[in-house]
Amino acid sequence: QRARRSPHPEQTLQLQVRNRGYDGSDVEFSWLRGNDSVRGLENLRLAQYTIQRYFTLVTRSQQETGNYTRLVLQFELRRNVLYFILETYVPSTFLVVLSWVSFWISLDSVPARTCIGVTTVLSMTTLMIGSRTSLPNTNCFIKAIDVYLGICFSFVFGALLEYAVAHYSSLQQMAAKDRGMPKEVEEVNITNIINSSISSFKRKISFATIEISGDNVDYSNLTMKTSDKFKFVFRDKMGRIVDYFTIQNPSNVDRYSKLLFPLIFMLANVFYWAYYMYF
Repeated sequence: QRARRSPHPEQTLQLQVRNRGYDGSDVEFSWLRGNDSVRGLENLRLAQYTIQRYFTLVTRSQQETGNYTRLVLQFELRRNVLYFILETYVPSTFLVVLSWVSFWISLDSVPARTCIGVTTVLSMTTLMIGSRTSLPNTNCFIKAIDVYLGICFSFVFGALLEYAVAHYSSLQQMAAKDRGMPKEVEEVNITNIINSSISSFKRKISFATIEISGDNVDYSNLTMKTSDKFKFVFRDKMGRIVDYFTIQNPSNVDRYSKLLFPLIFMLANVFYWAYYMYF
């Protein structure tokens, strides 16, 4: 017996009976009553497929050792969408919704939120592997169900990354508070510092008790102070850039995620089902 499956929703399954020991001149196969030779298929129930119709065939196979006849029983099967919805689509959707539970848990509950994120990611990975092994091998590498599972995995993994961003922002905010100085106090007018340094250096030169020739002037101190000013200005600019991309209120990350994650997931489902059902 040999089975062949097509990659379409309506698949074809063939069962063949043939003899390799005797060619057509010795043994001839035939169906005595055509399609009526096969009975009981109307009572057959499959979980993943529904039998649309079946018919019998008699074919010949030309080999090097002779011409052999074979009997073929061909089924036309149609996939049961409800089976895949209950087996794959519903569990993957529930895993995505479960990953959103972490948005309602406090940022300080690191074990709880980490456990939910990691568990949903691993469960989603197991579901993806199981769905691929249960489906038949086809010429199409990426199926519609693989696209949906990829969307669900992206949302589950995104929920885990969301907590990582929110938790890191909260740690940065706590570190800034521990330093004990507000941002307004830490900011210093760079122009005043440079002007005061220049005037102080001029006073030191004017009150010098010895005459210094132009060849003996030591510019190392002035160069060092100038380089320090540039370093300070550069650090201040970099600090402003980092502060621009820093999340000021980490709790807003969870607040926005409660709205954005379900909304985007609903839109993704609308486009997915509309595309694969009507296009």
